[in-house]
Amino acid sequence: MPKDASIVASSLAGPCALLHQAGVALADIEELLTALRDDMRSDGAEAMISLSSFVTFLQSAARQHGNGLFGWLAGRDFDLALLGPFGETVLAAPDVRSAIRLFCNAFAVIQSDSVMTLDVRDGEAVVTYRILNPRIWPRAQDAEFTLGIIAALIERAAGPGWRPSSISTEHLPHASEDSYDSEMRCRVVHGAMENTLRFPARLLTLPLAGKDRTEFHGRADVLVSNARMRDRSLPLPLRVRNEIVRGIGHGACGEADVARAVGLSERSMRRHLSAAGNSYSVILNTCREDMARNLLSVGTLTIEEIATRLDYSDRSAFERSFRRTAGTTPARFRQLICDMPVPAAAAPL
Repeated sequence: MPKDASIVASSLAGPCALLHQAGVALADIEELLTALRDDMRSDGAEAMISLSSFVTFLQSAARQHGNGLFGWLAGRDFDLALLGPFGETVLAAPDVRSAIRLFCNAFAVIQSDSVMTLDVRDGEAVVTYRILNPRIWPRAQDAEFTLGIIAALIERAAGPGWRPSSISTEHLPHASEDSYDSEMRCRVVHGAMENTLRFPARLLTLPLAGKDRTEFHGRADVLVSNARMRDRSLPLPLRVRNEIVRGIGHGACGEADVARAVGLSERSMRRHLSAAGNSYSVILNTCREDMARNLLSVGTLTIEEIATRLDYSDRSAFERSFRRTAGTTPARFRQLICDMPVPAAAAPL
């Protein structure tokens, strides 16, 4: 695996087909793909490309396509068989729960530095997706591309009349409210902590095409084992960063929490990080600064809300930390990147 975040190159096929269907010139599509081809690497039988470059490709492709919901549309039309053994095994799942669980547990096989989870809360199933590298931003099209793939998977079992209960995205809208309503067919909340798709939990038991549960679980176990090995093979500073990003905002990014997640004692983690020229506190502060820059681009969030999301004790603590690393206040930084007036609730102290 390359050290930088990666994704299987076959993920490009669906978005490229959608561009072609929309009449985008082949020369323009080729131009979008140039940087990705230069970055392509082999990982066993799979060709991998930079996740950052893929996300940038989707952002650019949406502009070429002319539809702000390009990522969602590409995800809805995506052929999972293009993902090789991973996609074929998902399609062989006996039910919706098994298919989505495999996505969550073996996601590292097709995309690194990312997380997908499935939880059931109060009769609702919640699929959550997030890239764990905060420097990969903006990433709106990728988020909607991935949620679109999951929505299409559920629709295989639930039928074409199915619609999500709600969808949340970490980014601001990039299409009209009417467009979101007509394409996603549910309430969409923007500027959320994570990208989520909610639907009735009863749909998890709906059957899919898979008939042989034993064969499916055997193939799934191999994929999950491979995913875990890939995660464990990442350099420790990256594993620590990923666990910090997962835990921020959920009260689970303390040093003890992170050490437990990477399978080390706090003392051992400190020693190994020190040997790599790093430390938990440096990684934590870097994550917070990178995430703060992203959140400040979401103009609907107040400074207080951002401070809370980043687990600061209060707004003042966030502002002091941000000023120390960025050289300016969060409110001023927001003005510079968004060219927007500072709302009253976000005025500097």
